[in-house]
Amino acid sequence: MRYLIGIGNYYGRDDAIGLRIAELIGETGLDRDFRAIDLGGNLLDVVHYLDAQTEQVLIVDSARMGLAPGDYAFFTLDQVASVKGSASLSTHEGDLVKVLEFAEATNGPLPPITILGIEPAELADEPGLSDTLEARLDQYVAAAVEFLAQVGPARR
Repeated sequence: MRYLIGIGNYYGRDDAIGLRIAELIGETGLDRDFRAIDLGGNLLDVVHYLDAQTEQVLIVDSARMGLAPGDYAFFTLDQVASVKGSASLSTHEGDLVKVLEFAEATNGPLPPITILGIEPAELADEPGLSDTLEARLDQYVAAAVEFLAQVGPARR
């Protein structure tokens, strides 16, 4: 199975971009060859999708990368490092890198994981995307679907 996992917070302005992309893909039926998951803010739930049957995971989230607001990039875990200070893991974990390290430590090797990071224009305690990200939503959906189409199902 292949997954697109959208993470974020609907009440965080552009922090909701991963959730909105997963939601839009599911609503429009673009998830024919993969499953779109709206994970919300409980990152520990990602562990449930990282088993031996998982062929590929694309995680979609807002990410401060120093790009222009609305620009995006695909990257892997070895290309990113956690910048959060806490060494512990909690049930309210907000550090994707730590959660994936936890998953690997408890479940063994991770399946291939790619992150689609989208540079936020606005982060605030309110719902709705910024105009910048809303205007490019279809572009992000197309990029995510194209990525998963290119990696295709594993050949066995």
